[in-house]
Amino acid sequence: MITLGKVSNIDLYSAQSSSSLSTSKADDEYSVKNQHLAANEKVDADNQVNFSKAGLDAAKNSISADSTAYYRQFMPTYAGFSADNIAAGVENPSLETFSEGKDAVQVAMDARASLDKNYEKLYAIGKPFSLGNIRSVDANSLFGELDRRALYLVSSNKDGLFSKDEQNMARDKMSQQQGLAMGLYNGPSSEKSKFVDPYLGDNVEKFKAGIQFLDKVGNEEKATSIEFALQRASLQNAYENGARKQGITAEDFSTDHPLVLLILAARNAVNGDLSGGFSEGLITTAQRLQEQSWFDDYKDQLAQALQESEELYS
Repeated sequence: MITLGKVSNIDLYSAQSSSSLSTSKADDEYSVKNQHLAANEKVDADNQVNFSKAGLDAAKNSISADSTAYYRQFMPTYAGFSADNIAAGVENPSLETFSEGKDAVQVAMDARASLDKNYEKLYAIGKPFSLGNIRSVDANSLFGELDRRALYLVSSNKDGLFSKDEQNMARDKMSQQQGLAMGLYNGPSSEKSKFVDPYLGDNVEKFKAGIQFLDKVGNEEKATSIEFALQRASLQNAYENGARKQGITAEDFSTDHPLVLLILAARNAVNGDLSGGFSEGLITTAQRLQEQSWFDDYKDQLAQALQESEELYS
């Protein structure tokens, strides 16, 4: 039996980056406010739907034949542009279609060149890029050549090469990848009817998929991203709580990531405490993490966990 429950509050990457971009038409806007999953909200045992294993397998198989083509339809671009690299990152975020064989400095420089080239191409076809009238097709056309590793280096402003708006848009593309991988629709409303939730609404399966997705991202992201560690820990906490509520045995998703382990310990310590368990504001830095009430008892260990994580994955 698969139980549907409430979900809200594990922030995907774009939920951390919404303030600087404006949107245009509601039917096809590039929105940085996407869906959230709850790390600390109880699964609703009274809201249940049963699915067979065959049904789940059929839903997943409908995507697996050509996952890049399937996900690409939710990332429309103008003629002459491609979002294949971002689409491929939904199934495999470690795939280096843009950054293979390059160190981080070179990837950042090449990403800068790719964005500059695409700004010029958009202008040349009469679609000049404007933050005041941005749609998904604009952002996809601009960023579509970048793989997950390159997107992370843009989002983290590697070597100071990228504007705040570019960082936010890269973070949104990362969010779209993770959301789609978790069976959460993220794309233009005009394409939503084509989306198949491979987990048929089962939140525990979605949490599991989120863990598996994040475990495949690159080492640079794992080494230095507060957002990665927060989500990886929150998803594991939510997955284990959801499995327990359903009365099933959770799979072992143990990790050796020091910061993930520290955040997971903090999350587990406040399970069931709705007053102290929810996050306040956007958590993108170590300072913002330290400001969370649920992290109070662990903040003295943060510096060491950050250092150990960077040493382990760098």
